[in-house]
Amino acid sequence: MDPNKLLRFANMFYSLAAAEELPPNSDDLKTVLSNVEKLETYAARKKYAEANLRHLSSGSSRIVYLTPGKTIVKLAKNDKGIAQNKAEANPKMKSKYINKILSCANNFAWIEVLYLDKIKEAEFEKMTGLNFGDFGEALSYGLKNVSENADSEKPENFDKVSKSDIYKELKDIGSSFDILPGDMARISSWGRKDGHPVLIDSGLTRKIYDDYYEDDNS
Repeated sequence: MDPNKLLRFANMFYSLAAAEELPPNSDDLKTVLSNVEKLETYAARKKYAEANLRHLSSGSSRIVYLTPGKTIVKLAKNDKGIAQNKAEANPKMKSKYINKILSCANNFAWIEVLYLDKIKEAEFEKMTGLNFGDFGEALSYGLKNVSENADSEKPENFDKVSKSDIYKELKDIGSSFDILPGDMARISSWGRKDGHPVLIDSGLTRKIYDDYYEDDNS
């Protein structure tokens, strides 16, 4: 059996078998996050976070919470969530177009980022002068080596988009850190800060996809 699958099954069994005693609830964010980090199982971390933070949304790998200080905590709900938190918290991956990491657990059980209002495609275009559909297609083409989509054709408006600062910076980051272009090409992954778009999800690398998502149906 694949080692990653075996580890996932082992963690699932441990989560079901172990009944951790939860620490006292707290109004202090640092205490809450410290307690979450110390808990051993994903189930216990989730239960404690649900009691102390405001649940906003949940995906296949992470749960998003709003803190009393209006920041966002992304809690890993499984091993792929840990991997995504670790990738997103890479201190070398900095850009004004990527949401700022405020803090993270040593074991990457959670990361804390700025809360940003999400934007629509019209707002993206107003801030950048670029049609969002054209931008997404250009990034997907520019990062085709990362996504292994060698058959993709050059988009009609690629030359215009590729001259923009936001394209150049995100293309360089995607190439340097093997970030898949899928999240970048979805408007739901974008917020705004200081008058420009900011990517709020940047943790899905090629390796994480291959290790955890490609065989997700099993």
